[in-house]
Amino acid sequence: MRATPSSSLISQAGRRLSAARPFCRVSGPARSISVGPSRPRPIDGISTPCLARPSHAVHLDARKSAWPVRGHASSSSAPAEEEQPIPVISAENTYDIVIIGGANAGLAFACALLSQPTISKTARILLLEGASLDRTRSWSGEGEWENRVSSLTAENVAWLDSIGVWKHIERDRSCPVHEMIIWANPSESSTPTIHFPPLGRPMAQMTENLNLQRALLRRIEEVGKSVVDIKENSRVGEMRLGEGGRWVGLKIGDEWLRGSLVVGADGPNSPVRHFSKIESYGHAYQTHAVVCTLNHFASSIYPNTTAFQRFLPTGPLAFLPLYSDASTMVWSTLPDHAAALKRLSPEALVAMVNAAFTLPESTLMSLTDKMVESDELGQPLTAEKISSLIATLPSPLVSSDQPILPASITSIPQKSIASFPLRLTHADEYLGPRTALVGDAAHTIHPLAGQGLNMGLADVRSLSKVLERARSLGGDLGSQTSLADYPRERYPLNHLMLSTTDKLHYIFRSRAGLVNRIRGTGLDVINELGPIKKILMGGAGAGTLGNGHGGTRTEKEREFGRSNPQDDLGPIGGWPMSAAKGVEGWFALKGVMGMVGSVLKEGAKMGVGKAARLIAKK
Repeated sequence: MRATPSSSLISQAGRRLSAARPFCRVSGPARSISVGPSRPRPIDGISTPCLARPSHAVHLDARKSAWPVRGHASSSSAPAEEEQPIPVISAENTYDIVIIGGANAGLAFACALLSQPTISKTARILLLEGASLDRTRSWSGEGEWENRVSSLTAENVAWLDSIGVWKHIERDRSCPVHEMIIWANPSESSTPTIHFPPLGRPMAQMTENLNLQRALLRRIEEVGKSVVDIKENSRVGEMRLGEGGRWVGLKIGDEWLRGSLVVGADGPNSPVRHFSKIESYGHAYQTHAVVCTLNHFASSIYPNTTAFQRFLPTGPLAFLPLYSDASTMVWSTLPDHAAALKRLSPEALVAMVNAAFTLPESTLMSLTDKMVESDELGQPLTAEKISSLIATLPSPLVSSDQPILPASITSIPQKSIASFPLRLTHADEYLGPRTALVGDAAHTIHPLAGQGLNMGLADVRSLSKVLERARSLGGDLGSQTSLADYPRERYPLNHLMLSTTDKLHYIFRSRAGLVNRIRGTGLDVINELGPIKKILMGGAGAGTLGNGHGGTRTEKEREFGRSNPQDDLGPIGGWPMSAAKGVEGWFALKGVMGMVGSVLKEGAKMGVGKAARLIAKK
């Protein structure tokens, strides 16, 4: 990897996330092993996953799992008790693959396995879900919008279509994103903006999680009845390695079953990760995301297919389309601000959200301070009080060059208002003794790039292909040898996404004078420069670049694939391998400035527009 300025920043972020970890000792029933720090990984600042460690029986209680405050989260089991031998397990309760978790990642993994010709014909698969799936099955696609909505990249939509899932999506409840507008307002005279214009195809699809889950479940029921068994309301009470470490026993109630491989799709507090003695590291953002459904008037001119995101000092505020007259909001902000927002009446929240998209940054910060002060006194602001404050608070004159703004909000359903804390976590490894982790069980990410679900879908696609290859060659599905390609492919890409998104969070929150100037200039250059915008659109969910069919880019499409104008263009094997799904591409200013190189001095004299055109010719 060439030592570009942006890769240097990524390297620093990676080193911060993967700092040297303390030695730990894990003991199994027959032997113990000491594990030191991980070996260096093949990307700057990223280390390769270490080998799995042996694990003894673990009694699982997900309710006891807890997030670490900061740094490593390690799992420790209770003192060993006298264990009864695992009873003989019948052939009916013996499976090749057991998936724990029946949400997005678990259901998607089952569908991915069903799409593999050898696995679907020769393997027995079990999906375990601790709750009932009746709400998913019975979701009608009518009524109020769900507040759990995800952005699906064009690449993942194409994959879901190819495996027979997308045809089950309720189309009226899935909205294409054709344009994106991202802006900041760090000072009265500066409103740096990036506009991603239409590509002729959607950049992404905004889809309620229940819509996706119902489609996945319908596909399993359509083609997998003889292959995938689903056990609902089934909580795993104990996991234990079987004789010789050749299988995993799982106790559900008084019944035992076994699997050659157990896949944890069981969320951030993953019991499978706990059983596998896999540590996770990361940190809390001291930020909560407030989500809700936004009702607004349908435009008679523009369709509601534009996503908006404003970067504020407290975090990003996103307006994401759902339908002609409805959108969803994700407002990442300080915990006390989030609590105050949730305690506002729906009418007052409407006024606050409209203000958040339209007011100058300094005025908005004064308004939110007043909101928190009133909330601490037990007197949440009313809609009338918010209007009064907006009229009386100092409001500076702002630049006439303002971005296009989203529609004015008319109402917010009370039931849709919720919040959750944000964290960055990454498991030290994805493989354990006869186990593998996917989705949130392996990593959690800040929502500003909308990549959490997409990373999980990429995980299950990769793991299903690895298992298909192993089964077609007659390999053991649960062995480390058979599974080794999965972390080798996914761990570096996921780590790069996590580390760059983490850095973006801090870069865009900063209001230091120098950072403001560099960030503002960089966003203006990006907005003028076509090649960079192509890269950013890929990161935002547009999928493949240029020709729209993936694969290696042509010479013309690779015009910005260098760190300095004088560098040779190296081979780039398709967009997914070039920048971990695009986040490195919009890794902001320093990378952009490094890529423009020596032309920037001359360009500064000519103005941003001329400079961008000059750079584009290089």
